[in-house]
Formats: sequence, structure tokens, C-alpha cells
Amino acid sequence: MSTTAPPRTVRLRAPRFALALPSIFWYTAFFVVPILLVVVYSFGTKDSSKLVPVDFSNPSTASYGAVFDETFFQVFRSTVRISITATLLCLLIGLPVAYFAAFKVTEKWRAIVLAAVVVPSFTSFLIRTVAWRIPLAPNGVFSKWLQDIGLVGDKGIQILETAGAVQLAIVYNYLGFMILPLYVAFDRIDIRLREASKDLGAGRFSTFFSVTLPLAGPGIAAGVLLTFIPMCGDYVTATVLGGAKGNMIGAMIASQFNQAQNWPLGSAMAVLMIAAVLLTLVVGATIVWLVPKLLMLIEPVTQAWRRARASRPRNVGSKPSSISATADTVLHRTLGVWTALVLVFLFIPVALVFLHSFNRGNSFTIWSYAVSTKWWGELFDGAVFAQTALLFAAIVVAALVARRVLKRRSQFGGGYNAWIVPSGLALALVVNGLITNWYANLFDFSGIGDAIRNSFLAALGATIVAVLLGGSAGVALARRPGRWSTAFMVVVFLILVTPEIMEAIALATWFPRIQDLPIVGHIFTAGWGPFNGGMNKLWVGQSMYASAVVTLIVRARLSGLDESLEQAAADLGAPPARAFRQITLPLIASAMIAGGLLSFALCLDNAVVSSLISEAGSTTFPVALLGATRSTIKPFWGVGAVSLFFVTMASLWFLVVILRRGGASAGNIAATLTGS
Repeated sequence: MSTTAPPRTVRLRAPRFALALPSIFWYTAFFVVPILLVVVYSFGTKDSSKLVPVDFSNPSTASYGAVFDETFFQVFRSTVRISITATLLCLLIGLPVAYFAAFKVTEKWRAIVLAAVVVPSFTSFLIRTVAWRIPLAPNGVFSKWLQDIGLVGDKGIQILETAGAVQLAIVYNYLGFMILPLYVAFDRIDIRLREASKDLGAGRFSTFFSVTLPLAGPGIAAGVLLTFIPMCGDYVTATVLGGAKGNMIGAMIASQFNQAQNWPLGSAMAVLMIAAVLLTLVVGATIVWLVPKLLMLIEPVTQAWRRARASRPRNVGSKPSSISATADTVLHRTLGVWTALVLVFLFIPVALVFLHSFNRGNSFTIWSYAVSTKWWGELFDGAVFAQTALLFAAIVVAALVARRVLKRRSQFGGGYNAWIVPSGLALALVVNGLITNWYANLFDFSGIGDAIRNSFLAALGATIVAVLLGGSAGVALARRPGRWSTAFMVVVFLILVTPEIMEAIALATWFPRIQDLPIVGHIFTAGWGPFNGGMNKLWVGQSMYASAVVTLIVRARLSGLDESLEQAAADLGAPPARAFRQITLPLIASAMIAGGLLSFALCLDNAVVSSLISEAGSTTFPVALLGATRSTIKPFWGVGAVSLFFVTMASLWFLVVILRRGGASAGNIAATLTGS
């Protein structure tokens, strides 16, 4: 009796990077290749007769020589100086705030301090920059007040359109993104290490410099990367506040591509900017590496000084414990005052934007000494009264529904019936009084309604792309790592650290190259369905950074979870697709939602990429506002900014709620907001 072996079935296994293939294709097509093309363009010559105004018939390095012309090189040096100075100032200002939030306050106050840092940091970057025109304007209220008290002359403040205005605004715009990673680093330090240092006789300052600061090194490095690199390519601040005296290399690069159509020179400037950024980071890393070595060399001297100090006779009547307690109290109060001053500084432009959105005059930046709110008589006059009544009814119904939901899901919601009606009436009167003509007629102004709509469409589409790409890539990195993952993470890191102006000009020069392709070209020119080609370009451009952030968030989420559930599903015969759908996807759902909300908030405020690749019919709110800064800015632009501000804050609030329900600490939430 002969037996035959059953035929062997060969199961084809997908490569380990299969889930990351969409991201690999996306990053290669819209990041790696465009960046390489910019480098290639720098060796060409200008030819305005072509669609792509670059001639490669006679390659040369003439563009690099032109960059070192005195005018260009002066702006180049000024950019590096402003960026380094602003980074150091952000570090010096933000370090005490992060230290105070991590070690000197309770959990409740820690959340309040972090929220106070996050709110202005995620307000529209462009509108925060524009808001600095209000106190810096020579004919503004602040300038006139300084003239009245005799601190400035008749000409008023002469800061606007200077390098000083750019320096001030850059420090303000990036301060929050220095504080958050510093707080994350301090929050992750094991408190027992600091206590052990003190138990061994180290003083307060010795513990900080020998234990706390070295352990916070990764957070300092993250803060420097999150601030210095975007500063070098800053395009908005110099355009809005700098003028001819405060120009920066980012604005100059953009002008070479938009106005001068000199792509080779602009490409050479961009390449040299990247080289300068990398060189500065290498020098900074070298300094960070040398500092511990130098501290080790002087350690014997320090130890000898400590022993000599310990051997000194002490006064009999001294009370070291009381002296130490007094010093702790002084330090705590000093840090508290400093933190309060920094938070006030962060909220100055936000408060000015909100206040000037009610300006009765025709200028957003110049206060008319009158508000456009409704007064008591107007609130009860005809149609306005009906509007107030409808608003009152809506508030009461919403409060009753919220109370029922809270009572059903928790112990809250009872005992507040008596307060619903009077509180609803007061809120309706306040809200309807604040709905000025600027707010009521916002979408009647030419272009602003379409700009806000385009901002939402661009942010929503880019968020969907970012979640799909980043979610699948994050799963592949966490569950199927290999040799490919190192190269992929290098690309992700490059996307995160490349100045946004470089990505913008790379895409702006890449899209004309591919517009003749059969299908892809049609998508980015004519568009598809109700979406034009400009909107599709915005989805691509805004999704690059956002998808990299989602990748890191999902990867971090899965790396902290046990793989046994997915392995058990495979052992029970579940195909990979089913195991992913029923096991992996629910595990990363909260991370993907959190990444999506963060992506939406980032994309809604995107100005640099949008300003260089958007087209007629796809102009977003930041791009339209940037164009409006070339003339008198009307108050309704502030109204639009306030409206988008509330949408952004709602997205961040949902993000915090999701992370909190997942058990995330304040440090983890801050790390998520910074993409670290």
C-alpha cells in the first residue's frame, strides 16, 4: 500500500513593510524626489521662456556664487543670528516655566499651566503674528500711551518693519513649542534620582546641574529642533512684520520662486539654508557632548570645594532646615511669578485679536475707541429680540440635554435646575450682544467665506490622508520592524526637521513637472469631482508633516501594548486582515483619532505650504489673510481668526479627552501635542 504525501501549498507572505508601502510611495513621490530636484535645479540657469524656468544645457555653480553676494549673504547671516538668538531666548524663558510645572505645583495647577501654554501656541500662527502689529504700530494705542507719558518721541514706536519686531515675534511664536518638550523631559525624570542626590549632600543647584539638567537633555534637544529649524525657514513673520529691514532667508527664497521666477538661485539658497541648519545643529550637538566632558574634568575641583565648605565650623545658633525651607519658599514664589509673567506674555496677542475683532473702525490693528457690540436697548428691539429669544431657548435645551447625559453616565447633573433658566438668559444676552455686525455678516465679505471653507476642506482631506498613511506605517514599524524600518524612520525624521519653506518650494517645483502625466497630471490640474487641482495639491502638501506625526503616535501606542492578543488571533486561525481589523485596529483607534485631531489642528493653520502651492479657487484663510496684510486689515479678518480659533480649541479639547480616557498623563499629552 503506497501513500502519497498531500501537495504542499505555498503561502505567499507579504513583505514586512507591506503596510508601510503607501507611505513609502507617498514620501518618495512627494518628498524625496522633489527635494532632490531642488538640489538639481540649483546647478541650472534661469530660463523664463519655459514652464519650468530652468535650463540644464550648461550646468554650473553660478547660483551658489550669487547667493554669497553681499545682499543675500547679509540676509543669510541675519537669519542664522535671529534664529540662534530666538532659540536661546526660548530656552532661557521656557526652562523655568517647564521646571515649575513639573516639580513645584499640584496636578490640578499643572494642567492649568500646560493648558495656558497650549492655547496660545495653537492659535493661528499668522494671526498671532499679525496681532503684534497692534502694540508695535507707531500710531497705535500703546505707542500713543508711551508718547503721553514721555517715554518715546512724537514719531511713536519705531519697531515695526525692523529686525527687532521679527525677533520679538519669533520668540513669542515658538516659545510654547520649547516649553512643552522641556516639561515632558522633566516629567519623565525619576524623582528618586533627585532625592538621592540631595540625600548624598548635594545642594539644590548642584542637583539641578548634575542630575536634573543632564536627564532632561533629550527634551532640550527636542525643544531646540522644534524651534530652531522652523525659525530658519520662517516665511510668515518676516513678511508680516519685517519689511525691508527685517527680511529673512525664508521670505527671500519664496520671492525667488514667486516673483523673480529664478528657480536656480532660489534652489541654491534653499540648499545652503539646509546646510547651515545642519551645520548649526552639529555644532550644538558637539557643544552638548563636550559640556559633560568638561564637567568631569573640573569635578575634582568641585569636590574639593564641597569638602572645604563642609569642613567649615557652623554657627551654633543657625538652623539649616529653616534656612533651606526659606530658600525653597523664595524659589517657589520666584518661579511662580516668572511663570505668570510668561503666560501673560503668551496671551497678549490672543487677547488683542479677540478685542480688536469687535473694533467699530475699519482697521483691525488701529483701535477706534469704540466697540461694535449691541447695547441694552438694541437687544430688545424687533428682530434682535427674536434672535435673543431663539438663542436663549437653544441654550436652555442644550443645558437640559447635557444635564440628562451627565446624570445618566456619572454622579453629576443633579440639583442644577434652578440655575439653568437665569444662566441661559444671561448667556443669551451676552452672546447675542457680542455677535457684532462683523460676526453676523462674516460670510458676506468677498473671499473670506470661501477661504474659511477651503481651509476646512484642505485640513479635512489632509487629515484623512495623514491618518491612513500614518496609521498603517505606525503599525508596520511597531509590529513588523526590520532593515527597512531604519531607512523609513530616517525619511520620517527628515520630514519633521526639514524647514517648511523647503518642502513648500520642492512641491511648488514638482507639480509643474508631473502635470503632463495621464492621470496624476489631471488630478493636480483639473481635479476630480467637486475638488479642483489646487485643493488636491493642498492635501498632498499639508499631509506630509501631519502623517509623520501620526506615524510616531501610532507607533508609540502599539509599542507599549502586548502583542499576545494579535498572536492569539493568528494561532486561532484568523487571517492577517481579520486579525488587523478585529484586534489591531481597536487597539490603535484612540491613537489614530488623537493623531487625526492633532493633524486637523495643524493643517487648519498651515500658511507656508499653502501660500506657495494653492491656486485660485483653493485659497485658504491663512493665505487670504497673508494677502490682506499688504493693505489695511479689516476687523472681519480678526472675526475669522477667532472663529477658527474656537474650532482648533475644540479639536484639541477632544484630543485631550481621548488621551485622558486612555490613561495618558499630562506629560504624555504634552508629548503628543509636540509630536514627540
